[in-house]
Amino acid sequence: MLSFNFTDISGHILSLTNPIYIVINQDENIPADDLSVTFPFIRNAPELCSVEVTDGNSVVFKGIVDEQQNISTEKNAYTKIVVRSMAAMLLDNESKPVSYTNPSTSVIFNRHLYPNLISEYRGEELVLNDSFNISKGMTDWQAFSSFCIKAFGRVPRIDADGTANFSGVTSDKNIKFSNIDGIKYNSIKENKKRCKLISEVYVKTSQSDIYDTVIVNKDVKNRMVERKRYLDASVSDSLTLADTMLRNAALSSVEVTVETPIRLLNVLGAGVSIEDNNLGTISGLKVSSIYYSQTPQGEKTILMLKKENENVDS
Repeated sequence: MLSFNFTDISGHILSLTNPIYIVINQDENIPADDLSVTFPFIRNAPELCSVEVTDGNSVVFKGIVDEQQNISTEKNAYTKIVVRSMAAMLLDNESKPVSYTNPSTSVIFNRHLYPNLISEYRGEELVLNDSFNISKGMTDWQAFSSFCIKAFGRVPRIDADGTANFSGVTSDKNIKFSNIDGIKYNSIKENKKRCKLISEVYVKTSQSDIYDTVIVNKDVKNRMVERKRYLDASVSDSLTLADTMLRNAALSSVEVTVETPIRLLNVLGAGVSIEDNNLGTISGLKVSSIYYSQTPQGEKTILMLKKENENVDS
């Protein structure tokens, strides 16, 4: 059972259980998770500003209150609360313009995250051996994200417990869906999206107008897909961007959606395997997004799965 510990603007805790409706969304490509929860009408409720949601001893959501609604009908009255995770603080706050020289993980944390009520972080203490400029109009999320991409090569993540993760979406969890000897599920949809594939990238490596190098994904070509892109690498460091384009296209070309009656939260990035009577064994997947809901009719979790790795056979 999920428990909700709200904090009001006076610092008092309001603990609530047994909501009528819950929806939680988590997506590796969206910085802030969101929560919508509806309770029976809370008469004279104080103004709420934050919440921590627990499942047993585990924190599954921590965030700030965006909306607090009281809804009255002829038959019933409700209180609905809309929340975003702690990443919302970084998205909502503009950063002070600053120029850094060789900034470190702890410097970025102390300057851009800690003032936004994020008190802990995960990740190595790396130093970016370069200048790093935060210009007027950039948010603290943009400062955090830009540093992580340059220093760690990863898009960062604010984890469900409110901890800043400089290494991005990481998980050592493994999930097996099987109606025989794994997590039970209601349905699976496997979607092979040929429209996402790229067969070749033509690369310009000099200041001339000639695209003199071609990077080909032979597997895609062999599958009778012809879809090309052009890349000007004369202003970039290497040809690796072409490989990345082909790899990312291949990764996004397979989506698997699993609906289960089991509550599954905090599993972004987890490895997934499936054993299904009709589809057979599907492996090499990871959790890309999570939709969880609870209604009077019961619970369900919908996971969007993507391919975990894809080698470019060029």
